[in-house]
Amino acid sequence: MHTASKKIKLVLTNLCSFRSNTPHFGLISLAAYLRVKLIDLDISIIDNLNPLTEIIQENPSIVGFTSDTMTFNRTIELAKKLKGKLSVPFIVGGVHITAMPESFDGVFDIAVMGEGELVLLELLNNFLEDGSFLKAKLEKVRGIMFRDGAKVVVTWQQEYIKEIDDLPYPARDLVPMEEVYLKDQLNLFGVKRLVSIMTSRGCPYNCIFCGSPVQWSSARFHTAEYVASEIEFLVKKYRIDGIMFWDDLFITPKKRLKKLVACIKEKGLDKKLTFFGYARANLIDEDVCSLLGSINVKRLIFGLESGSDRILQYLKGGSIAVSDNQRAVRLCRKYGITSSSGFITGTPGETLEELQKTYDFIENNPLDNTQVYILTPYPGTKLWETAKSMKMVYPEMDFGKLFVQLPSVTFLDLFKKSKPELLKGRIFLNSEYMDNVEYSALIFKMLKLAYKRNAIFYAKMLFADLSIVKRIIFSVVRNAFNAHK
Repeated sequence: MHTASKKIKLVLTNLCSFRSNTPHFGLISLAAYLRVKLIDLDISIIDNLNPLTEIIQENPSIVGFTSDTMTFNRTIELAKKLKGKLSVPFIVGGVHITAMPESFDGVFDIAVMGEGELVLLELLNNFLEDGSFLKAKLEKVRGIMFRDGAKVVVTWQQEYIKEIDDLPYPARDLVPMEEVYLKDQLNLFGVKRLVSIMTSRGCPYNCIFCGSPVQWSSARFHTAEYVASEIEFLVKKYRIDGIMFWDDLFITPKKRLKKLVACIKEKGLDKKLTFFGYARANLIDEDVCSLLGSINVKRLIFGLESGSDRILQYLKGGSIAVSDNQRAVRLCRKYGITSSSGFITGTPGETLEELQKTYDFIENNPLDNTQVYILTPYPGTKLWETAKSMKMVYPEMDFGKLFVQLPSVTFLDLFKKSKPELLKGRIFLNSEYMDNVEYSALIFKMLKLAYKRNAIFYAKMLFADLSIVKRIIFSVVRNAFNAHK
């Protein structure tokens, strides 16, 4: 534990955009470095606890909030409610404020832009020395914004941590792993205790819609030895049987992947675990699939995005082609690795013919699990600037509208030809086709195709292991019983 956090009670908290089987990586990483109190408000709400009361009862010296774009408005609301109860400094961090510093609301005293470990430690040490945050010292802290009366002061950009192996493992001991994150897991691959890890920070690519470069700057990777040791630690501490590589791209660099596979085998972890992760189609070849298969990787998640090379060029800057996507899913099928794929609709300038190519790709390639999304501009991305020039987004907007998921398709929808409300209230960047009935109908058709394909996939997985069916039925019955207590 660092010196400052021994005497200062910093409470870190967040509001989740969606329910996840993993705690917030930003917060458990900060908590590991500083050893401070964490309050997971998403869990508080689920457990019918009052988040305001929970934070106030901690009697904090400082409250720190992290927020993505989707939850930023809600985070401001929570902070304003707390402000009337606590007379302590409020600090905000996370990808949204990093990408969009102009949304720095008056309820916050300080904003941290980028990585938080080194910046927060310096802030805590200053607070410990002076009992408050002094302007003269804040001006010397790199990578923050703070208020000097009515004026907002922005300091120089911080230096990012180069050797991320120097960081401790995320502080999962400070969140309810057993009670929440490892409890009642339902996994189609028979895994009962899955934990997610991050083997890197950032991504070497720069897709037009991705916010990863905003938060992490350049890509930095843990060594294979660090990753294998963390996995071994998790097996011993939590008796896990599955690992999800949560970072943008765990399969690169290839030299590190080979070393990681060797380390996992050396520790015998390939015999104890099932692995899953995110990947990129242009990096998939026979050698990579063979390596992954040798350690029991059972699922890879790809952003295939489109069946049109022109649209892929626009979205991914020419780093990937439709032929790469085809090769990746076919190699995954060959090596027994499930491929989960995401596709994007609503790209500016996308024609009906190009959208049809995406539909045809889904229909004619061996995809196991498929999701269809709407192209969504997030602050800090190239796409945000495009949307801003189209006057579709602005700093004071309701950020809750920036949601990539399309409305869910139900079984009854399979018998419908259209769904008029499909794009209602959404940011839709393909302005030429905004009110085009054929374009909307084709998106709906894609959603129905994905629904059918996914249903077949789920059925195959479930009936391949009937114990999973039993667990699902047991979980549904128990949840229904608990809901009516």
